Amino acid sequence: MIGATVVLIGAGGGSTKITKVTSQLVPHRAKTLRNQYQKSDTATVFLHGYNGGAYSTNYLINKAEKAGAAQKALVVHVYKNGVMGFKGYWEKSMKNPMVQIVFQDSHASQKTQVYWLHQVLVQLKSKYGVTKYNAVGHSLGSNDIVNQALKYGHDHRLPTLNKVVTIAGPFDGLTGYLNAETEGRVKQLAAKPVRFTRHFSEMLKYRKNFPKNVQLLNVVGDTNNGYNNDGYVGVASARSVSYLLRDRLAGYHEEFYSGAKAAHCALNQNPKVAQSMIEFLW
Repeated sequence: MIGATVVLIGAGGGSTKITKVTSQLVPHRAKTLRNQYQKSDTATVFLHGYNGGAYSTNYLINKAEKAGAAQKALVVHVYKNGVMGFKGYWEKSMKNPMVQIVFQDSHASQKTQVYWLHQVLVQLKSKYGVTKYNAVGHSLGSNDIVNQALKYGHDHRLPTLNKVVTIAGPFDGLTGYLNAETEGRVKQLAAKPVRFTRHFSEMLKYRKNFPKNVQLLNVVGDTNNGYNNDGYVGVASARSVSYLLRDRLAGYHEEFYSGAKAAHCALNQNPKVAQSMIEFLW
């Protein structure tokens, strides 16, 4: 809890610059996807949160593959020594490719993680010809995705952002963590935070940089323990992204989950969340 707060509020700090980009691709036959899904060249990147790793997004990626909706193409490791390594396979004719991003230092400041994500996206366009992308983030990975778009929204070196799935994103930090309002009441409240954290206030300054025509699916959890949080992130904080990006999105969809399977580290393993993600993206 303390570590998460430091990352959210202490978004300054030095950045570990990317000094080398490596690529280890192997020949592989692209999978045939099911006809019920829309097929395109749009890549979908998956990003874990604070203290997370590949295991944080493996379930969602595997579910998409098993459904025949998309195919995992690349894993991108960003190492502490400044090396960015692309591993997997890539074909220009591949449809609905998925790219899993893994930060070796999952405790790095948000400023650093946003820079790393930006560099990965630049490489996806320059090296692999990706012109459009979707993004799926869990926990602070959600914040990284939104902050990257806010900071670099007009960077022509980036592919165009299409759709975003945010799962348990602490957009307004850990505010509202012990809100004792009833669950029904919280759902009715406006998404505008009662109190802006310094981090949230900073994001608001860059609101107009966010790309146009983006659709967002926001997944919010409440363990229903009487305090309106998912065990780490308050409902109000997770919902605040809709206020942050008001009038900037082509579409905003919010899904509310309640109970044990709505816990912070269970939402990204929840089959209903995975199915909603698949239907929303493809």
